[in-house]
Amino acid sequence: MKILFSNLGYATGISGSLYHHVTRAYRHLYQPPAQQRRVLAQFRQIMDIHTPDLCCLVEVDRGSLHSGFFNQIKALQCGRYETFDIADKYGETSAVSRLPFHDGKSNGFLANAPLAFSRLYFRNGTKRLIYRIEAINGVTVLFAHFSLKAAVRQNQFDEITELVDDIGGEVIVLGDFNTLNGLGELDSLLARDRLRLLNRRDEATFTFHQWRHTLDLCLYTPGLENRLALEIIPQPFSDHAGLLVSLDQAAAL
Repeated sequence: MKILFSNLGYATGISGSLYHHVTRAYRHLYQPPAQQRRVLAQFRQIMDIHTPDLCCLVEVDRGSLHSGFFNQIKALQCGRYETFDIADKYGETSAVSRLPFHDGKSNGFLANAPLAFSRLYFRNGTKRLIYRIEAINGVTVLFAHFSLKAAVRQNQFDEITELVDDIGGEVIVLGDFNTLNGLGELDSLLARDRLRLLNRRDEATFTFHQWRHTLDLCLYTPGLENRLALEIIPQPFSDHAGLLVSLDQAAAL
């Protein structure tokens, strides 16, 4: 099984270059659907090349004023990916989701087979949505977009640890962890060896001008050791790279 995790950056087409951030800043205010389709076509090329079974997406727009009410995940959905979902990243009842420039901001996924899933929510932070997807042979996939605030991130990491403990079986955790202070932030997650880091610590996944950081991460339970492979996928339309995780189906047998 192959899992592709991507921060789509709401399909603004802004890479990590300073030039893009300056000349395309207006796209944060409004971008026509035609522009979004061009960006999503680039992502579809990545999907076509790597043929993931499951695509886990953060920073995807389900239709807002400044996206021209264009639902990006429905634009990506096709016959190969009949199972899909998209939901407000702040929580359906959150007052934040009704604020200007927050309405429509979502996470979502696409899968090429029916997979049981549920939407869970952090107790801490404003970005609260966690997807729980039952993948194959008892392996559970969790993915989320973690807080920009360091203290809130730590609380969310504690909640992820609780959730992994409650699941009990083999788990893969994917996300934009926003580890802006370095991967030492993960110490609480990795301390008991209930989760391990698949990424190489020296391989950046985020670019802003000359700044490189490892923000997009894959964690896994020890029972999946030597059953996972990770490839960093360049995404010229985003300041984040994608993660392609390959899972040996014998992992949970």
